[in-house]
Amino acid sequence: MNHFCPPLCPIVCDPIQVVEDYYIPQIVPVIHPIEVIKKHHCVPIHHHMYPVVVKEEDPCYVSSHNGKKKSVKKSSKSRTTSRKR
Repeated sequence: MNHFCPPLCPIVCDPIQVVEDYYIPQIVPVIHPIEVIKKHHCVPIHHHMYPVVVKEEDPCYVSSHNGKKKSVKKSSKSRTTSRKR
C-alpha cells in the first residue's frame, strides 16, 4: 500500500438516462354496425298425387271361353241401389 498519495477529487460524469416506458390501455370504441335483411322466396316443390279410380266390372259381360264380351240385354227395371259413404 501506498500511504504517500493524497486523495483526489472525484470525477463526475454526465448522468446516464434510463427511460422506463409505462403503457396504460386507453379504450377507443370502434363500432361495426350490422344490418340483417330477411328476404322471403317462394320455391316450387313437386307434390305428386296419384288419384285412384276403382271400377267394378259386371261378370255377365266377361266371356270366359273366347275373351270377347257378350252383349246381354238388361231387364227393364233400373237399378235403384246407391252407395252411401
